[in-house]
Parts: sequence; structure tokens; C-alpha cells
Amino acid sequence: MLHRPHMRPEFVIALAHDGQTVLEALRRALDTPDAPLSGQVVTGHAMLALPQARRSLLSPVLNLEVIDHEGQPSLRGRFSPQPNVWTGFLAVYGVLGLLGLAGLMYGFAKMTVDEAPWPMLAAPAALALAGFVYGSAFIGQGLTTGEMYEMRAFVDKVVAGDRPQ
Repeated sequence: MLHRPHMRPEFVIALAHDGQTVLEALRRALDTPDAPLSGQVVTGHAMLALPQARRSLLSPVLNLEVIDHEGQPSLRGRFSPQPNVWTGFLAVYGVLGLLGLAGLMYGFAKMTVDEAPWPMLAAPAALALAGFVYGSAFIGQGLTTGEMYEMRAFVDKVVAGDRPQ
């Protein structure tokens, strides 16, 4: 099956035991002094990230959630940017949307007084910039593939019952 890229990639792992057992094993693995990742585990959820010393602006966060997938306990993981980066993406989309709308309104106002509606060009420009911002998420994913692999391997080892290295 062909998979299209996702802005926030996710995966589902079927669990042999209940989800709380896996989350407790994850908590123990994160509490070791030589843990390769940092994070928090709360009831039904966990959030993993690289340690602060290894983290960059593009470093992802892995959110884990215990779910019931097709009648079996499963662990769903979703990679996303750091919360401040995600907020920045949304702020850029909001600003571009407002600028495009303002350009359209100003262009329509100019049309009503028989002037050239050149400010309407702000709408396609904002749309093109929004497409570039959307594409930059995939560039960031490509640059942090190694970090996402490391996080996924850590989770796979914990789920398998091995002690992560």
C-alpha cells in the first residue's frame, strides 16, 4: 500500500499485555540514569523527547497513548514538533491567512472606486507561502529521521520487554 507523507507521522503497536504495564515499564526505563531519552508518563499517556543537551529546534516529540485498536490493547505513537515550534507553525498560518484576507478586502475596496485591485495578489502569495511552510514540516522530518528512529527503537525495546540501551 502506498503511504503518503504525514505532517505528524504515527504508528500503532499491538501489545501482549495491558497498556498500563507497558507504560510502567516505559517509566522505569526513563528513570534510569543512563536513559537515552527523557519524558513523562501519566495514566494512559507518555511523552518522550531527547535530553535537553541533545535537543535542537527541529527535534521531535513522541506522544504515546494506550488505545483499544481492533479489540486489542495497543500503543499509538505520534511524532510532532516541540510545542513551541508547533505554536509557531500555527501562528505563521494565522498571520498568512489574515494577510491574504486583508489583501482581498483592500483589493475589493479598490475595485469599488475603479482602481487597480493589485492588493488582491496578497491572497495567492499568502497561499504559496502557506504551502512552503507546510512543506518545511517535511524538510524538518527528513532532517530528524535519525532522532525519530531512536525514539521508535526505544519504544519497541520497552514493548518487547528488553532494557533499552
